[in-house]
Amino acid sequence: MGFLGTRSTLISFQMVRANDRRQVIEVAAEKETVKNGPTFDDDREITPEFENEVYSYYGLQLASSVEERGSYGYGDYYAEQTTQRRGVTDRTDVSYEDELRLQRTEEELVAGTREREAGSIRVRKRVRTTREHIEVPTRHEEVSVERVPVKGAASEAEIGEDEVVVPVIEEEVVVQKRPVVKEEVRIRKDVVEDTEVVEEDVRREEIEVEDDTDRRGV
Repeated sequence: MGFLGTRSTLISFQMVRANDRRQVIEVAAEKETVKNGPTFDDDREITPEFENEVYSYYGLQLASSVEERGSYGYGDYYAEQTTQRRGVTDRTDVSYEDELRLQRTEEELVAGTREREAGSIRVRKRVRTTREHIEVPTRHEEVSVERVPVKGAASEAEIGEDEVVVPVIEEEVVVQKRPVVKEEVRIRKDVVEDTEVVEEDVRREEIEVEDDTDRRGV
């Protein structure tokens, strides 16, 4: 209580409950009532006299034995305070439970997948020039001249100048180039399923209970 929380006050456990729906601890008393209640600090002992003072201030009855403690519970005190302040607030949604719940949480490792670009494959065509050698069979004509002696008388008509032209034929190689399909490259993508192991540190809460109570008669 007070400025920057420099002062503490002590209240009975019977006046508080855990509201699980709102995730808060509720006190069945007005703020001003608690603010003006008996002060408490670490140097002060909770003696029976001080305990009686606290119970008396909030209108509670101190149980006379361990078995009787808790008989005047949160629900009874809360109902009584609600009746006295009926014109001020409505408390119909409160369940009367004398219970404090502490939740233990831990981290759970959840793994999923997402698509990312792992790279690319490029397929390109380039023109490369090479020299090829092929053998082409060809034919050609050859002329041979043979002189054969002939005997006999020649006529006048056979004497004179004359010329005979004999054509000589040969085959020549004609080279042409044409594109011919030699190979086909097919590109496709297949989806391959695999399993990958991931490791990550997770945290979890552990609850330890230490009982430091000094109960009377025990």
